[in-house]
Order: sequence, then C-alpha cells, then structure tokens
Amino acid sequence: MPDADVAIVGARVAGSVLAALLGEAGYRVIAVDAATFPSDTISTHFFRGGGLGSVLDRLGLIDRVLALGSPELRREYTYPGENGRPRIGPPQDPGALGYCLSVRGLPLDAILVERARAVPGVEIWESTPARGLLEDGGRIVGIEVERAGARVPVRARIVVGADGRASSVARWLDAPIERREPASRAMYYRYARDFPGPDGPWDGPEFSFVGDEIAYAFPSDDGVMCLAVSVNLEVFGTFRTRSDAAFDERIARHPGFVSRFAAAKRDGRLLASGPKDALIRTPSGPGWALVGDASLSQDPWTGLGMDNAGVHATYLAEAIDDWLSGSVAESAAFARYAQRLNEHAISDFNATAEFGRDLSRMTQA
Repeated sequence: MPDADVAIVGARVAGSVLAALLGEAGYRVIAVDAATFPSDTISTHFFRGGGLGSVLDRLGLIDRVLALGSPELRREYTYPGENGRPRIGPPQDPGALGYCLSVRGLPLDAILVERARAVPGVEIWESTPARGLLEDGGRIVGIEVERAGARVPVRARIVVGADGRASSVARWLDAPIERREPASRAMYYRYARDFPGPDGPWDGPEFSFVGDEIAYAFPSDDGVMCLAVSVNLEVFGTFRTRSDAAFDERIARHPGFVSRFAAAKRDGRLLASGPKDALIRTPSGPGWALVGDASLSQDPWTGLGMDNAGVHATYLAEAIDDWLSGSVAESAAFARYAQRLNEHAISDFNATAEFGRDLSRMTQA
C-alpha cells in the first residue's frame, strides 16, 4: 500500500485547498513544504468573491478571514488617465459572496494550512523539501523528501506539484510548456498605514492608469493598505539601484494617490516581483498533475493568481476523486481537468499578455 493516496508538493493556497478537499473526500494526503507556517512569500493579495472567495466560503473560512480585519470590498475605484477623481463601479466578479477581499499571504496561508491539517487523513509536513520523484515503468509513484536530516520516500497513487511558477516537480518531470509569453512588466509593492479611502471607508480597491502603468491600492487585513505599481521593462531599469525612490516617484505620477501616500506611514520594506515569462504547462501525465502557478502563471498586473490557485485546486480535487473513486477512467478525468483549466483561464491569460505590453490601451475608448 502507498504511504498516501495523494502526495502534494507545496502547501500554500493551491496545495492546502487541494489537501483539504481530498481529505474530506476520504483520501489519505501528505502535503510537504520547505517552509514553515506562518511565513511570507511574494504574492498577489486581491481576490474576487467568485474566485478564491468562493473556495474559502466552501471551506467555511470566510469568518476567519474577515476576523483578520479584511474589509468587504463591495465597489472599486478607477482613475482613468491623469484624472484625480475616480469612477466608482461594482466589484469584479463578486459571485454569491457579494464582495472581493485583499489579504496578505502570511495570515491567509496559515489559515489554509491549519484548515487542511484539521481534516482526518491529511498530514502537512513543514520544513520538508521535496528532493525528487519516484518512478516505476514510466509512471510517477511518489516523491522523495528530506525530513529531519534524512531522505524519506513517500509512495502515492498521484503526485501533485503545487509548488509555484518555478516548480521543482515540473522541472523534474520536464513537463512540456504549451505556451510562453515573453515578460513585459514588473511589480513593486509596499504596505502603508493611515492611508484613507478615496471616499471615506475602505470599501474597494483602487486602480489608477497613467500611460503604460497602473498603480493599485488594496485595503487589506490588520488595517494595512497594500500599494503597488506595475511598470514596463524600460521603467524597471530605473528601479534596480534606487528602488524606494523610484517607487515614490511612480506613485507621485498618480494624482488620486499622491497626497494620501505622502501622509501615510510606511510599514516594512519595498517588495518586488521582477519580469518573468508567462507559462502554461501540460497539467497532468502518468501519476502526476500540476496546479496553481505550477500549471499556469502570468504577470501579476491583473491579480488573478490567487483566484486561479483556489479555483483550479477545486477542479483538480474533483478530477482526482473521479479517478480514484473509479467513476471515471484516469485519462478522461485529467482530460476534463485540462479542459476546465482552459475554459476558466485562457481568455484572461490572453488578455493579461496582450494588454500588458501597453497598458495605455486600457483607457482608450
């Protein structure tokens, strides 16, 4: 008998959601991660009610997330061009939840890991890096991990790479890259306190477009505002030796933000996600599957990473359950998984790549 039905490499959003859902379906799951939790990572914060919000609701976690101090984002503010007054509109894809949220990865990952670990049959091994795959006759049959200083084999009926864009699982598999879009942007962000909303309360994210650039303000947990700017590759070069000053200069170009940012208190250091090609990898093969950024990653300017991670984990959980329960053949189950990924994400992937080359087109009527 294998050590687990499912071995998952990576225990952040996609990995923890997948582990919880499969555990609740009655499977034995071991998820490993080199990190300990809570721990921070570079990630988007904003997600939609119809995306990750719906998954958190399914897992019964909305109240816990709201208890972090994350405001319900029931509208959004858009500054087109150099106009200092925003257009006010409805939230993006609010779903049945009715609102969007912005939560830092540090508390959110910890909540998701705890939720998965509480499910009978699920084990989360922290501080446990995966070191390789186990193979038998061309099929992946497990992983080898480093635990307490020793190499430990973990046999499983399926191995899932939920370990991000630079996925070790994908690299070991030499998983085919089906699509690549060249990098065109970089993202910088920092936290601020005492940054008031544009119209009083913190009730929506703000998006400011100036030329080929977008600045963001995301009301987040613990009274923190996440301020970000997405810049093209030419501007990216100005950040490399003077990033803090360059960030302040870029925000100063956005009239809707500049006075509030100048009065706010900076909280922590400037963080960054440099230019990276967008990738779509083949999402499954004999004994393995990829989910989250390991299967599909794109520039963060559209803020779709957390939504995709959560929603795609639900698709994969259903595919694995269909196969392991015997209701659907393995090939059919994972062909359906690939189809659902495409139906959900390809249109947004295309738009992210196309408009990301020149954001000035976003404000052209």
